[in-house]
Amino acid sequence: MTGQQQFLISVLARDRVGIIHDITRVIRDMEGDLADTRQQVLQGYFSMILFASFPGTVTAEQIQEQLAGAGREDAPFEVSVRPVQQDEPDQAAPADTYVLTARGQDRIGFLATVAGFCARNRINILDLSTMVSDGSYVMILFVDPGPEGRMEAIRAAIEEFNRHNDLSLVLQHHDIFKATNEIRML
Repeated sequence: MTGQQQFLISVLARDRVGIIHDITRVIRDMEGDLADTRQQVLQGYFSMILFASFPGTVTAEQIQEQLAGAGREDAPFEVSVRPVQQDEPDQAAPADTYVLTARGQDRIGFLATVAGFCARNRINILDLSTMVSDGSYVMILFVDPGPEGRMEAIRAAIEEFNRHNDLSLVLQHHDIFKATNEIRML
């Protein structure tokens, strides 16, 4: 969009009803156009990251001030706004995404262990979520394994990792994961 500038915005607050409406209303009122968002509630805390374009006259300080003002006394917003430079190269979307699931006993360093495996094997983590249930730690990671032709080596590395770490890593193409885990809506 001509005359537009892009910002990466993060908002953190104690969770409450209506918080997404308060944030998106401010962005709408400032003529912001949302391109991408992620939102989670973790242990009672709301977090949201947004990628948005605004008219060229809007500053990061104005966005931060307006969003901070939308918080409530009992749940103030912690807001960070970062301008995205137009000359930054676009990250091409991966040709194929995969889902890597990790399961095992809850313990300190679980996430670091799995993230280290991904880093050593040049697997880019695009998105991840974790959950503890009945002493088990479960992670779901959307990953980009990199250039074609690496899958055999990655699968061998997963087998070796599982043998030595008392964890269960499973890698599936996103389409297969979706088909086998889809919940049908009536």
